[in-house]
Amino acid sequence: MKCECKYLVILLSFVGTACHQNEMMDYALPGQVYFYERYISGTINNKVEEKTYSFALQKSTLMQDTIKINTKLMGYLADYDRIFRAEIVPDGTTAVAGKHFTLLDGVMKAGTYEAPLPVVIYRTEDTQQEPVSLILRLTATDDLQPGPPGDIVFSLSWGDILMKPEHWPDYFFGPYSINKYRFAIDVTGHTDWPQAERVTSGKQEGIYTITELQREADKLNDAYAEYRKTNGPIYEDDNADPKIEIYFGS
Repeated sequence: MKCECKYLVILLSFVGTACHQNEMMDYALPGQVYFYERYISGTINNKVEEKTYSFALQKSTLMQDTIKINTKLMGYLADYDRIFRAEIVPDGTTAVAGKHFTLLDGVMKAGTYEAPLPVVIYRTEDTQQEPVSLILRLTATDDLQPGPPGDIVFSLSWGDILMKPEHWPDYFFGPYSINKYRFAIDVTGHTDWPQAERVTSGKQEGIYTITELQREADKLNDAYAEYRKTNGPIYEDDNADPKIEIYFGS
């Protein structure tokens, strides 16, 4: 019996030491940062890997703006601010640093695990014809390392023309096109349609339920029917052959 007790004490001592060592190892792991952009569709939490921005939706006097890409921390919290940054991925990037954008450092504030990476973008004449794109990849700093490879690359695109909004409800509005988007803005006055979760605690400003999105689609189709009587058809793509009229639905 004494022998069994002795072995039990040794075993418990070993387990306790191992757990303590694991805790120390976990705490000692270097902090990592990764992109964390999400949107809710129904009950699904969807990963976002790109953002678009249109100066055409802003006042004509606005010549620059800042896009903020959300990031999260992996690892321990710190009692001091930590710097993180991204580098430009040349393959696929058409924006020119200094002309189209300025890339700033991100700051993970003390005691926090979320922070934005800011990118200042500029309204330029050449983006009235074609948008520019910027592909970013998180890179190491003295404070933070990049996180998992699948979560450290993010794409931005912007221009002074209408561009697909961040939340275009394909199921309710059908495939996106510039002409459909312009008509939807003119009729509803809205430029984005983020969808609420199936179960919500009540009305959320600027968030659309399934019922509201269906109502928006019906309103747009009714408005188009009236518009067409006087003005003729609007096509998905004016240059396509054959031409397909716009319709808000799947």
